[in-house]
Amino acid sequence: MDALSAIMAAIISGAVASAKPTTEKVIGDLYNGLKTIIQRKYGGVSLEAVEKKPESEAKQASLREDLVEAKAAEDNELLQQAQALLNAIAEQPPQVAQAIGIKLENVKAANVRLQEIIVSGKQAAGVHAKGSEFSGDIEISRVKVEASGKK
Repeated sequence: MDALSAIMAAIISGAVASAKPTTEKVIGDLYNGLKTIIQRKYGGVSLEAVEKKPESEAKQASLREDLVEAKAAEDNELLQQAQALLNAIAEQPPQVAQAIGIKLENVKAANVRLQEIIVSGKQAAGVHAKGSEFSGDIEISRVKVEASGKK
C-alpha cells in the first residue's frame, strides 16, 4: 500500500471506528493523534466531511486531492501515525472487525483482477490487502460497499 493510500485508509477507518461507542481507547487516541498532526501541519486539509460521511467516495476523493496537494504522503510522522492506527484497528477482536469482501494477505502475484465485490456491514470494506506484492497491474472494479449494514 502506498503512503497516501495508507493515510487515507487510516483516516477513513479511524473516522468510522471513533464514531462507535465501543471503540477501544487506543484507537480513539491514535485517531485523535492523526487528526492533530493533520491540523498542525496541513491547516487547509479538513477531515470534517469524511468524518460525517466516511463511506462517501466523493468526500474521500476530495480529501485525497487535498492530501496530494499538501504532499502529505511525504510526511513520515503522519505516515507512522497512520500505520499505528491501522495496526491497532487490525488487532481488534473479530466482533469489532469490519466485514471485508476480499482479503488478500501475503500474496505474491504478477497481475490481479477483482470484479463485482459486494459487501455490507458495520465498517465494511470491499478489499483488504496486507503484506502482498504485485509486480504488474492491479485492476479492481465494480466494488459496492454498504457500510450501514442495510441492503
